[in-house]
Amino acid sequence: MEKYKTNEERTLECLNNFSRENTLKIIMKKKSPVIFDIGANDGLSFKEFKNWWPKSIIHCFEPQKECWPLLQDRVNSFSKENKTFINKLAVSSNTQKKVSFFTHNIDSELSEFNSGLSGFNKINFESSDSINLDRIRKELSNDDYGVDSYFKDINHERLVDKIRLDDYMKNLGINHIDILKIDTQGHEPEVLSGLGGRLVDVDIVVTELMFYDLYERKLSFSDIENYLLPAGFQLYDISHISKNPMNGRTDWIDVIYINKNLIEPVNNSV
Repeated sequence: MEKYKTNEERTLECLNNFSRENTLKIIMKKKSPVIFDIGANDGLSFKEFKNWWPKSIIHCFEPQKECWPLLQDRVNSFSKENKTFINKLAVSSNTQKKVSFFTHNIDSELSEFNSGLSGFNKINFESSDSINLDRIRKELSNDDYGVDSYFKDINHERLVDKIRLDDYMKNLGINHIDILKIDTQGHEPEVLSGLGGRLVDVDIVVTELMFYDLYERKLSFSDIENYLLPAGFQLYDISHISKNPMNGRTDWIDVIYINKNLIEPVNNSV
């Protein structure tokens, strides 16, 4: 094995050769994995998964109706044998109909908040970390009515249905999930909670962790590891780090956790 003089050299070599795609392919060797895409949005992650594993079976969950047409188009762009299920539902810690859900300023041309941002948590009007909110305040600084009107309108409340994943697995007779991807804007702990004892039947968890104050709720590692570690998972990779140019903090990260059943002995570790 090649020897490196410094940790910086090792890290640079890794960054040059690895992406989330080939990291996941190293871990997931099945040709037709079962993938749960929680927070599928308009289907970009679905498209990635289908390109990486053409024979995969994907269950998409997306409660936001503005995303459904493009999500369906991306699903339709693959072959008719495409094994994909689109669930127009949110995922949470309990199964319930007609619960409050928020989309953020979908129709506004002023900010970058759009159909890509939605969830059970409201935008935090007092955020000191959000670059977008800081810019909006400056642009509307001479218009008190504009500021009040904008922030009053930023959280669009609607009613959606939600489901526990262990209920979903039971209803469809699904025994195992190879990859569980979660992007739910701070609702990730509830998604994991909704698996109950079935979390041990998941091999890989790919999720986002939001540390900054854009939403009225932010997370830490312990919020998800309280569920993952007892179920036999360990952190495998921090696949993306988003840094804040205003204050130098880490806003959010993408992480990959793997079940101990996937861990293979490595004889040449350094």
